[in-house]
Amino acid sequence: MTAALVYLSACVLIFLLRWDLGQLWSAIGFFLATYFYMIWGFEPAAPASIVGLYMSVSLVALLLYVTSSDVAMESVWRPIRAVMITPSRKKSLIAMLVLVPTAVAWQSYKSAVPSGNAPASPRNVHPAPPSSMDVKAIDDSESHSFSIVLDDSPIRHLEKSDPDKFAEHVANGKRVYYENCFFCHGDTLAGDGHYAAALNPRPANFVDKGTLPMLQEAFLYWRIAKGGPGLPAEGTPWDSSMPAWEKFISRADMWDTLAFLFEYTGFQPRAKDMMGHGDDEEGGH
Repeated sequence: MTAALVYLSACVLIFLLRWDLGQLWSAIGFFLATYFYMIWGFEPAAPASIVGLYMSVSLVALLLYVTSSDVAMESVWRPIRAVMITPSRKKSLIAMLVLVPTAVAWQSYKSAVPSGNAPASPRNVHPAPPSSMDVKAIDDSESHSFSIVLDDSPIRHLEKSDPDKFAEHVANGKRVYYENCFFCHGDTLAGDGHYAAALNPRPANFVDKGTLPMLQEAFLYWRIAKGGPGLPAEGTPWDSSMPAWEKFISRADMWDTLAFLFEYTGFQPRAKDMMGHGDDEEGGH
C-alpha cells in the first residue's frame, strides 16, 4: 500500500508540473516512476517477463500521447533539438553520444555473457499428490493407509446425516486451528498471521475463492499430514514452511480442522468422481 501511495503521489506531482517540465520530461518521469513501482512495489516481486510486458505497453502509450498533436510533438522535440544544435549545450550532446551507446553496449554484453547460475529446473506450482499415503499421527501406534484417489473425509457425511455431531467436529477443528495454525494463516484464515510476512511463499489464504473450493479434502489432508517435507521431488525446490502435522496432532484433529476451514469460509470442497468413507471417524482404511 505504501509503494502504491508513493507511486500515485509521484504521478500526481508529474501531472501538476507538466507545463514546467514539458512533454518530454513529464513522459520520462512517468515512465521511470512506473518502472520503479513495478520493480519495488510488489511483494513478492513481479516476474521480469511481466515487468517487461507492462513497461512495453507503458512506452507505447506514452509515445501515442506525445505524438497525439503537433503541439505535443513540438514540446518533445524542442529540448532534443536544443541539445543537438545549441553551441552552449555541446557538452550535453557529447555526454549523450557517449552514454547512450555505452548503455546499449553494456546491456548487449550482459546478455551475451554466460551466467554462472545453475539453469532453472521446471517445477509444478500445484503438485500432483501420490495415489495413496501412509499416515502415522502422534497418537498412532502404527501407520494407517489412506487412498487420496478413493478415500474422503470420514466426517463430511455427518454434515447432513448428523449436523449436531458434525458441529462438534467443527468446534474441535476451530480449537486445533487457533492452537496451531493461526500463527501463519491468521485469525480470519486470510494467510496474514503473525509469522506470515517472514515466510516465502506466504501461507495459503483460505478465504480466497481460488483456494479451498478448488481442492478436494483428500488433497488437503495430504498437505496437512505431510506438510512441506512431504512434497514430491519433481516439484523441487520447495520452500514451504508447512510442518508435517502428523507429527504433532491426531488424524481426527486434522479432519476436524479441515471441517472448520470449510465451515468458517462457507465454501464446499471440490467434489470427487469416486468417493469413499473410512470405517471409523479417524480416516483411512
